[in-house]
Amino acid sequence: MASKDSGPGLGINEQDQEKTETVVSDAASADPASLEAGYSPLAPALTYDVHLAETAEARERDMSFSAALKADRRLIWYSLGFSGTIIMEGYGLALITYLFSFPQFNKKFGVYREEIQDYEVQYIWKALLPLVAQFGSILGILITSPITSKFGYKRTTLMMLTLSASLVCMTFFAESTKILSAAFFLQGIPWGVYQVVAPAYASEVATLQLRPILTTWNNLCWVIGQLMASAVVKGFQGFEGDTAFRIPFAFQWLFTGILIVAISFAPESPYWFLQKKKLPEAGKAVSKMVRKGSPERTEEKLALMRHTIAQEAKHDDDGQPIRTGFAGSMQRLKRMFTGVDARRTEIACVAWLIQALCGSSIIPWAPKLFESAGLAPSQALSVNIALPAAGILGTLGSWWLMRFWGRRKIYLVGLFVMAFTLVACGAASYAPGTASGWAAGGILTAYTAIYDLTIGPVCYSIVSEIPSIRRRTSTLSAARGTYLVAGLLNHFLTPKMVGMDDDSWKWGAKTGFLYAGLCILGAMYTWYRIPETNGLSARALDILFQNETKAREFSSQKAAELEVRDSLSTTDSHMSATSALSVKAEEKV
Repeated sequence: MASKDSGPGLGINEQDQEKTETVVSDAASADPASLEAGYSPLAPALTYDVHLAETAEARERDMSFSAALKADRRLIWYSLGFSGTIIMEGYGLALITYLFSFPQFNKKFGVYREEIQDYEVQYIWKALLPLVAQFGSILGILITSPITSKFGYKRTTLMMLTLSASLVCMTFFAESTKILSAAFFLQGIPWGVYQVVAPAYASEVATLQLRPILTTWNNLCWVIGQLMASAVVKGFQGFEGDTAFRIPFAFQWLFTGILIVAISFAPESPYWFLQKKKLPEAGKAVSKMVRKGSPERTEEKLALMRHTIAQEAKHDDDGQPIRTGFAGSMQRLKRMFTGVDARRTEIACVAWLIQALCGSSIIPWAPKLFESAGLAPSQALSVNIALPAAGILGTLGSWWLMRFWGRRKIYLVGLFVMAFTLVACGAASYAPGTASGWAAGGILTAYTAIYDLTIGPVCYSIVSEIPSIRRRTSTLSAARGTYLVAGLLNHFLTPKMVGMDDDSWKWGAKTGFLYAGLCILGAMYTWYRIPETNGLSARALDILFQNETKAREFSSQKAAELEVRDSLSTTDSHMSATSALSVKAEEKV
């Protein structure tokens, strides 16, 4: 039933509040056998109350942040639980590179070098250990879409957490670099799954006001993981023997146990239930998310979700139902790169590519960069702790910044400022003696804060919001896969650039010059191709993409005008012409 109070400024007449069961016209012609088999995305939304959905959309749009925070407290905690898996990934990946500056780790897995009169892990293993983890993540990303399609986000995540816990044994008891390589590759598989599931779940359950925080929280989880790895490595630096580096590996068991308990209490994404024709289960999931299980809000949010699915399904590319198995995977892959979804896939992929190539790959290798600039290993590790700390402050600041600036503007300005900072980092390499190392450390700390104020967290928000509901996991998998492929290039080249051994290029802090140029290229793409998603519901984004709106023209007002135009030009449409999006446009007309 519709809520009695639609809130101020919604512009919805009382007669529009009457319950109207609406049959989506596209569903009428759907193949009954396909619907029964559960292949069609329209199956869960054959009938729904459009006016109730529009009321929910208007309420969500006009709700204040504090009201949203109070009303949706439950879904915040559930989303944070899924995003917590990114802490494990950030911790694990950072730990790999941080240990290369760890004397005990170098003594166990390295070789003695006369020129430095100490043990050091060979370059091939410095490049290979993080690299195999990335290969494992790519494999995990490839299997995410079919696994989540079958089991859902919750069961998939719990299975991957169980796998992660068992694989920590390999790193903890490893006696050779070969065993470490195998362990990191296998650990990368669940890490890849987390990279897709966490932002997808956050984007699907979050309301419009909370979406920026819950999606960018994933970046903060990365930073928290890096900070924990940095602190743990620094804390165990004085320990003797293998225990000094094995205990940091063991900390991952603690993370896994906490996350398994937390996610066990979370509901599955209602969108997943709806696309599986499980309407009662979707209702229960929504009820578990809203404040005190309010029946009115549950019914509103459920109607809005069904309305969004119907809007997307109206413009499906070929009208054919998605099949199961390998053929279904190929069908989903094809649809990602055709029609309306092709543009959305491109933007998501390039947005993450920009994040990978903007210089962020220097951060995990910061200790080595500081050493190459003249600092002792212990000094380098001390300065390194400031980087993730600056990243946390930057990410928290991004939540405030996104309330005043749109995603597009933050991305654009952030790239230009980062380019300037990276040029300064490169220039610091010309300072004499240890001053070069301290200067590079200070500038790189500032760069980290800027990165985590702008590109780092906002990228998660953009790539989570850009995909359509029906292609979300597939598009996010492709986008994250693009990021990881770029990451493979970084893993080969970054140690070459910042290292000072005979196998390296000995650029040190001068590496900043290269990434400054890449930031400028990313800013140019942002200006022409990345649209503004701030304040736009999933349905509004569908309307704008379906009408091929230019990136610089994206806005809720533009979506409203296009919806009015489409409603007036489509006489046989069963959709309401006075929806929550079109109210303002009609008033203008």
